Amino acid sequence: MSNDIKKLEMGYTISEFSNTLQGQFIQNTSFSLKQINTTEWIVSIANISKTSSVKIKIAQAEPRKIAMLTLPVLDTRFAFENTSQIQQSDFMKIFFRYFHKGGG
Repeated sequence: MSNDIKKLEMGYTISEFSNTLQGQFIQNTSFSLKQINTTEWIVSIANISKTSSVKIKIAQAEPRKIAMLTLPVLDTRFAFENTSQIQQSDFMKIFFRYFHKGGG
């Protein structure tokens, strides 16, 4: 079991991220969610021997501007506690399933 940190830049606003996390993501998975404040959550992962969790913390960054297009940028930090590499990988696969935005 390890404690690892993963960081991502995501094309979300804080409210879009929060709505997705507290909506489809948590409603359709076996994870449980505890909100700490408007930009932090703890996601509990089912584990037989220990309490495993992921602390998610977000912060709005400077938007990206491409010609006339402005895209939001969200700095997203995942702090895994008492999780195996397999649990981390499985969590991120499920996370990306719900947070993937359209495109090719």
